[in-house]
Amino acid sequence: MKLVKRGFVLTLAVLAAVFLLVTLRDRRQKISVYENRTLAAHPAFSVQSLWDGSYFDGWDEYFADHVAWRDDLLRDYLWLQLYGKRQVIINDVVITDLTLLPNLGCHRDDSGLDFSVPAKAAADRLGNIQQAVETYGGRFLFLGIDEQRTALADAYPAYVYSRAEYYTAVERAFRAAAAERGLSVLFLRDLIQDADPASLYSKVDHHYNLRGAYLAYAAICKWSADHGLAVTAIPEKALGIHPTEGMFYGSYSRKLYDLSPVQEQLLVFDETVFPPYERWDNGEHTDAPLLELPSEGEPVQYHAYMGGDKGETVIRTNRPELPNVLIVGDSFTNPVEALCTASFNELRSLDFRHYDAMTLTEYLAEYPADLVVVIRDNLNYIGTEANGNLR
Repeated sequence: MKLVKRGFVLTLAVLAAVFLLVTLRDRRQKISVYENRTLAAHPAFSVQSLWDGSYFDGWDEYFADHVAWRDDLLRDYLWLQLYGKRQVIINDVVITDLTLLPNLGCHRDDSGLDFSVPAKAAADRLGNIQQAVETYGGRFLFLGIDEQRTALADAYPAYVYSRAEYYTAVERAFRAAAAERGLSVLFLRDLIQDADPASLYSKVDHHYNLRGAYLAYAAICKWSADHGLAVTAIPEKALGIHPTEGMFYGSYSRKLYDLSPVQEQLLVFDETVFPPYERWDNGEHTDAPLLELPSEGEPVQYHAYMGGDKGETVIRTNRPELPNVLIVGDSFTNPVEALCTASFNELRSLDFRHYDAMTLTEYLAEYPADLVVVIRDNLNYIGTEANGNLR
């Protein structure tokens, strides 16, 4: 009997040792593709961290992120939720037959909301930028983009909160404030009234797809031409838009560990139709491609466009007969930046989530672009964070 007990204890000890070794081995994994975040690093020892307890807290975080077979266990659990329980909402993702959408919580009464004060403040900030641009003879344009959840709001099941009244109230207030301030504005929604939003937005991600981004780019080019700039949009057919071979890991499908019943491929363009260029990212001369696709077998993600978010990008095509453009915004600008390379001499882009060397007005004093475009999605029209606090 004692021999059996010793054998049992020894077996448990071996299993625990194997589990610990596998866990420690996984310290090489630094990023979770599925969760789109950096995993906890191996905690660094110091007397101070030992004294204040942060060293042990670090180990807790480390083991939670690197526990052996973590991804496999989470994937199996999600499979049970998806195909065992047939849940509609998993990991804050609403699963419909045609698309994935974010879960926005419980129903609330959004009627009667008034956003006039923050909307006026947002319009004033943009108005100050427009005035700075027009002072040196440039042109300013604000381009408003619907985010996927609002463009495809009708896809929400009737019993799931879509927050439609809230977003409508925000946009109504912002449009009124922009008109009162005299801003030069375009709203993509107004330009695609006859189009099916499902054909222009991702089914598994919160962005528009490349066809939606093309319409934004074409709108910028047309507005520029109407306001005296020598800009012509490259025809959509000439871009050779086609899907990638690998499946697209969008911001929502990632949360379902690639088990989503809704899948799609990322739409990309033919890079050979673009002019030769030089490129700098965050001050470094990179000449990086407009499309950065992964190796075969690797997941395709939205940051394939322009290599993802950059604080500052400069692309020069050395065609001085064309105007220069500066685009300001977050990830919604990435595919538009790539497309604008075909129509402008110099493209500059700024994302103030990652750029803090200068304010926008200081930047314009040093690099006065012929056209300045601010692209903002409708979830953030009146927000002050990052690209909302332009000055």
